Amino acid sequence: MQPTGSMMEAEIVSAGGVRSSRQSCNTVRILNEIETSLLECKVCFERFSVERGKGRPKNLPCGHVMCWECLSSLAHPRFQRLECPFCRRLCSPAEASDCLVVAHLTELLGGGRPPCAGYSAGGFGTVGLKLRGAFGGWGRLVNPTGAALFGGRGALVVVHDGRKRVGIFSLQGERLHGFGRKGTLPDDICYPLDVAVTPAGHIIVTDAGDRSVKVFTSAGRNLLTVRETFKLPWGTDADGSNRIFVTDADAGTLSRLVVDFCTNLVTGHHVASSKLCCPREIASSKLTGSVVVVEHLRGWEHRSSTATRLKLFDSQLRLLSQIDTFGFSLVAPVQMNVSAVAFDSEDNVIAADGSRRVVVCLGKLRESPSFIPLINQGLGRPVGLICTAGNMLVVLDSSEQAVKIYKDGRDQL
Repeated sequence: MQPTGSMMEAEIVSAGGVRSSRQSCNTVRILNEIETSLLECKVCFERFSVERGKGRPKNLPCGHVMCWECLSSLAHPRFQRLECPFCRRLCSPAEASDCLVVAHLTELLGGGRPPCAGYSAGGFGTVGLKLRGAFGGWGRLVNPTGAALFGGRGALVVVHDGRKRVGIFSLQGERLHGFGRKGTLPDDICYPLDVAVTPAGHIIVTDAGDRSVKVFTSAGRNLLTVRETFKLPWGTDADGSNRIFVTDADAGTLSRLVVDFCTNLVTGHHVASSKLCCPREIASSKLTGSVVVVEHLRGWEHRSSTATRLKLFDSQLRLLSQIDTFGFSLVAPVQMNVSAVAFDSEDNVIAADGSRRVVVCLGKLRESPSFIPLINQGLGRPVGLICTAGNMLVVLDSSEQAVKIYKDGRDQL
């Protein structure tokens, strides 16, 4: 006897109900397995978090995952090395990266803030920046390559290819002073690449012409020239203790110079890293003393390269973390070609992309990188960034030969 249509439908419905019930049970079981096996740290057994920096899931080079707090506590405080508690492989905390697969699962299953937006409040991530002023133009600035701020004077120092290589301007664009003609004398500058100002007011210039680092007074008198120890000094910055940081694009080094400004002699020269790949741009945090360096992975002679990597060092110049092109692709909708970096008042890293003509906030690189656009129009090629108190951002635009000043839209200069 063949089953009638109604009997067949009942069997199908019954079978479908059984399958649906089994699928639901399997789904619940899988979710429970994910909860217990993937979404909690196997060291402290606390659930991973995308909101708290300490709970961020970190991926070790061996492939094992633990939270940031456990990673930090297991690392040797002096040698910055740790042994993976699961496979015993030795590694550096700086080699760990955000495990974004686990972070996204944590967000989807447990709620929370997206990983790309997770960084502390304050700094440039909480304000809307608007263009409040600009100065320069061809003739006043010629191919500018670097800029720095006179902390106590409210003035900007810009290096360029003009008749006087170093120009000092007010924030309103008035030229206050200039020095450094092209030549080979001690007070001369051939091809400046970057500039920094110490808290004491000394001006530091990296000169590609004679491959040297030169120290000047604010009036332009040469105090010191360091040549022998550099192949191609590129980026420079200074910390709150008047120590000078220099990247060498040819030698692949990050150096720290200590200068006795009473005798105008170098009393210390520490090479923190000698295995960097064409390091150029550099910034020092006035808040924590951290240093961020931009590596150009195809060599400095390839101007069209889009492969850059950021390395973050602590105040003792020990490597803390890094993020490369692939790492950027996990948090950013575009591939970053970093052409300038700076720290804001909250220790967030601000980066300019010279190819895409944007400026973004990358958050605190050691905790969890973010990608928050700050400026996405009106730039030609940003090559210098200065963050000041009061949420003011100064951008050096080499394409338009200009300095552009951005500020909170509610404030006036």
